[in-house]
Amino acid sequence: MSDQKKPKVLMVDDEKFLLEIYKTYFEKDGYEVALFHDVDSALKALRDGYEPDAMLFDITMPDSRSGYEFIEAVKRESLGRHALKVALTNEGQDGAVARMMELGADGHILKASTLPAEISVKVGEMLKAKKKSWF
Repeated sequence: MSDQKKPKVLMVDDEKFLLEIYKTYFEKDGYEVALFHDVDSALKALRDGYEPDAMLFDITMPDSRSGYEFIEAVKRESLGRHALKVALTNEGQDGAVARMMELGADGHILKASTLPAEISVKVGEMLKAKKKSWF
């Protein structure tokens, strides 16, 4: 990604240590990463004009509003309209996945069965697939 701009990834999760691990892998793969530990700060960045290429969010965040509330606000306020929206969570039940997709998520990655090193690769594949669908 020499002369191209780095793809931007917004990540919101209350697990700070895990976010730092994900950030390391994304940056190694050429991404610019913005980390948020709660829904409100992530929404503020989006409202203030931050335009990520991908948004990854956890569903269950005990000290914050939920990922459901995040994706609902993103959809309702037309934030990050062109961004890939992926739930990165341990919520893997069919009902939870269906609800995320209904609310506007483009995909779902189960934390428990995905190595941190694989996440940026999966997101890269999803971004490529999304760009192809635009043409």
